[in-house]
Amino acid sequence: MANNEQPPDGGREASLSDESSADGGGPSRRNFLKGSAAAGAIALGVGAGAIGSASAGIPTPRLHRDGNLIKDPDGNTVTLRGVNIADPKRLNLTASARGKDAVQTIDMLTDASNGWYPRTIRVPVQPVDIGEYEPGSGPPVPAFDEDQLRSYLTNHLDEVVQRCAERGVYCIIDYHRHRDVMWAEGQNGPVNTELQDEVDMFWDVVAPRYAEDSHVLYEVYNEPTEPGMWEDPTTTQWVADIWDLWLEMAQPWVDTIRGHADNLILMGSPSWSQSPEGALVEEFDGEDIAYTYHIYPGHNSSRAQDWEDASNNGEGVAGVYEQAPLFVTEFGWEEGGGQYIGGTDEFGTAFLDFLEKSEAIHWTAWCADPVWRPVMFDRPFAENVNDSIGDPYNGTIPETCEDLPCEWSLTTGSGGMGDDVKDALEQYRNDGIPGDGTVRPPTDEPTDEPTDEPTDEPTDEPTDEPTDEPTDEPTDEPTDEPTDEPTDEPPADAMVVDDYDGDPGWSSHRNDLGQWCGAGSFENGGGEEQGGTLVLEYDNGGWFQEQINEDVSDYSTLVFTISGANGGEEDEVLFDMGGVRTMLSNVTDDSIGTSTSEVRVDMEAAGIDRSSPSVRFNFWQGGASTLELEQIHLE
Repeated sequence: MANNEQPPDGGREASLSDESSADGGGPSRRNFLKGSAAAGAIALGVGAGAIGSASAGIPTPRLHRDGNLIKDPDGNTVTLRGVNIADPKRLNLTASARGKDAVQTIDMLTDASNGWYPRTIRVPVQPVDIGEYEPGSGPPVPAFDEDQLRSYLTNHLDEVVQRCAERGVYCIIDYHRHRDVMWAEGQNGPVNTELQDEVDMFWDVVAPRYAEDSHVLYEVYNEPTEPGMWEDPTTTQWVADIWDLWLEMAQPWVDTIRGHADNLILMGSPSWSQSPEGALVEEFDGEDIAYTYHIYPGHNSSRAQDWEDASNNGEGVAGVYEQAPLFVTEFGWEEGGGQYIGGTDEFGTAFLDFLEKSEAIHWTAWCADPVWRPVMFDRPFAENVNDSIGDPYNGTIPETCEDLPCEWSLTTGSGGMGDDVKDALEQYRNDGIPGDGTVRPPTDEPTDEPTDEPTDEPTDEPTDEPTDEPTDEPTDEPTDEPTDEPTDEPPADAMVVDDYDGDPGWSSHRNDLGQWCGAGSFENGGGEEQGGTLVLEYDNGGWFQEQINEDVSDYSTLVFTISGANGGEEDEVLFDMGGVRTMLSNVTDDSIGTSTSEVRVDMEAAGIDRSSPSVRFNFWQGGASTLELEQIHLE
């Protein structure tokens, strides 16, 4: 659901059955944990969020299904809670009006110092935005071609997936289609093969791209719509017939994903994903599949505050999460929001309690955005600025935020959901996390190798080269090296982040500290390593990152050995390190010249948090040029 497009009611018959919790009844886990928090629950350590503000990230190992539970590789039960963001391309293209781009949004939502503790972020990938259609419309089928999809992934989704890994949160990639007729003719099929082919192409490209990312989950199709399983006649046979058509439509997508990747799969249901009980008729074929459930205040079951009613096939939602993991990937409320999303804390408090009835229930609130409704944030712009900011392809984007990011204020009070969702995330921050329950920096690729590499390389290289070379070749080396190295090499006590000499190779995504590095959205892809230089060609796009992920408080200066095709590129590069995000020209007195020189950043004077930083460049501010990086080091 996006841009205030709401599903039909769903026509559920509201029943008042009193289902006991999966724990056997009694107080909900929400109330129990509320008491535990008041008594002094375990405090989260501020982990090593790789960029920006401190992130109390969790380990994000690959997850699997075990009965109705989600578990980590060691068999620990995991319960994920989090939020949705807007489409990352939409965020990036409307950042000047919205106040934040996609990465800035994730940074804010994972800022532990400000009380944010999501364990997953759902990222809606909209065919509307991939193919650049008017927002709010149901785009044609197919909505995009493969080149458009790959461009979208490279320019917008890749960095979001990577930032989630850095911040220690799981990332749900949601293929966010809705308002579509699933069947080509009538209510009994056959399936819409053109739509089937579009979605299959999407997953054929996306599934292998993030197959090795243990923190990524795949939500196959946001909200299948017509015909709904709630339409007359709502009988057990009707539900079974519609579900069989859905299996025929969507099983090929599951097969495509499984042909490429083992990531956990989330499956929706016809009727806007309001009827997960179809899974009780027959589950999809494949390993590690969970089912999704979307619910808002205007739906009949919500008005009865009975989300487990024995609807359709006589089993109800409770029967689903007793059999399979249930991901409530959309819910929310907004006072005055209209027929379906309009609601208050009366709905919100009761629904948040329902979500804690079982550790088999996982959730992501919709939506951590000031525009997509129901909103969790007030708009950071004048009220006369309307939804044209959500129309980056046909409308005018007003320049309302001169310096990004602009602050977003949580919605509060009886009709605002922002503070309630944030409080719930903080309350459950230690509940159902992977591992032994200890919160620590993410254990994804960037943090698996820091204890070996950073300690071996800094001690080997500075001690081997100065002592071995002068003694092995006493006549040549002592006279040549002292004159060359002061200008070509960093000081002996410097920390070399990356020297782009091919060892390790840039394509291996490892720098000289053994940490992750990478880039994307450049005219030359992810950058090219050429003879000791990393070449980055940009044209109003691109991102570059080098992780450090250790305390560098003993170093005061960051040094780039760099040149530019035009000179003066420091005015076109957004610099991002240790909580400081500003133009590079604002943190250095040096300029990038057309010949190689050093550009130095006084980290202490700039206010950079050096406890566990990474270095990032962003090139979406305009301008076109080529940078050649020969080295990054700390002095």
